[in-house]
Amino acid sequence: MRWLGVGRSPRFSPNSIARDAAVLHGVAERLRRMGDDVELTSEDDYCGPEGADGLFCMARDRAVLALIAAEEERGLPVVNSARALLRATRTELTRLFAAGGIPQPDFVLIDPSLGDVPALSVPWWLKRGDACAQEKGDVTLLRDEADVRPALRAFARRGIASAVGLRHVPGDLVKFYGVEGSDFFYYYYPTAGSHFSKFGLERANGAPGGYVFDVAALKRTADRAARLSGLTVYGGDCIVRPAGDFCLIDFNDWPSFSLCKDEAAAAIARKLFNTGRLAAGS
Repeated sequence: MRWLGVGRSPRFSPNSIARDAAVLHGVAERLRRMGDDVELTSEDDYCGPEGADGLFCMARDRAVLALIAAEEERGLPVVNSARALLRATRTELTRLFAAGGIPQPDFVLIDPSLGDVPALSVPWWLKRGDACAQEKGDVTLLRDEADVRPALRAFARRGIASAVGLRHVPGDLVKFYGVEGSDFFYYYYPTAGSHFSKFGLERANGAPGGYVFDVAALKRTADRAARLSGLTVYGGDCIVRPAGDFCLIDFNDWPSFSLCKDEAAAAIARKLFNTGRLAAGS
């Protein structure tokens, strides 16, 4: 099996360029150990599959994803699916998870250009809905009613046509990582100790209270979100409330797995290896 790994452009890796590259190279190394051939490129240099039998893809540029999706339509195995990635805006994932029964905070879908104030009591989070967060201003906590209109106007000035408002949920912030269909699942408390943060937004929930929750149930929920969205290799955030119930506040494709890179790379490589053999009918 010959794989082409498509790395993420630096513009989609805010403060995480080396971390994103490390997991991509880790997957490639493990696939080679399993006997597969692997070449790597960046989405900035993507020129087609170049004879590869399958792609593993961290790309986020929509033009590149459209090219890869066309190859996928012709039967090329792609993980994560480019077709799924083209659909997986924050707005669409919020709708999809609501319809699929994935627990989320109360939310509203917003067109910032209209200037309407959503019916959410502060504090609530305003999040860019048309793409992943690429800078700190793409996700902001509105603590006071006076913050709302300026934040919406700022989105409108930047041409952001779709946003999501999520009610702020007090509780323990938990970050998680997984590979759907595998045993791999990792979680941690980002506000416990000095963990890396892209934008420092995690501090809004403060130090964790250590609320007991069902980790297996969180994995089942995250895997179900992955199946619904088509994002096989995933990461996300949830809030665990004092009673132990949880809700997802973020779900994204192929994170950097910085605290569990080796375990994640091994699980992703196994998933790819099995996917390739299944596609080849062996």
